[in-house]
Amino acid sequence: MFSEAEIKNSVSVLAQKLAVDYKHKNLTIIGILNGSLVFLSDLIRQIPFSVKVDTIKANTYVGASTSPNAETEIIHNTNLNVKDEHVLIVDDILDTGRTLSEIVRMVTKHSPISIKVCVLLDKMARRERGIEPDYCCFEIEDKFVVGYGLDFDNRYRNLPYVAVLRDGIMIP
Repeated sequence: MFSEAEIKNSVSVLAQKLAVDYKHKNLTIIGILNGSLVFLSDLIRQIPFSVKVDTIKANTYVGASTSPNAETEIIHNTNLNVKDEHVLIVDDILDTGRTLSEIVRMVTKHSPISIKVCVLLDKMARRERGIEPDYCCFEIEDKFVVGYGLDFDNRYRNLPYVAVLRDGIMIP
């Protein structure tokens, strides 16, 4: 779906936008694990000023399923104080919006100056919640994708590109 070169270029363009938008601001970046790990890592290394970074671990899919759970489970919350900070929440994909809506709600309670959402992929076709990304690399159709941090049953995250998972895929 997206090659390694296309992703690298899009992340670079996004990092340049963030550098302009957050110049001279206290920026805290919160990545949502495990999916954002690769994207988050590539993105923060291109931001030319100091930022705080932390993660939240959320569970949306269980096992070998391509359908999200009804509820998002927050396994580990952030340890950073975000009061009076600008917060950028980074995730691999905005799909139904359940996970990001819940995390934005949680972070809002800590009185940041602003909260924005940044995603690698935006899958609008399945949106259930009224949340849109402020920053996005690619919009995709309703396909289950893997690679560049995205997984199926915790596999394929290490692929340097994003690909559509074939129907009937077998796990070795």
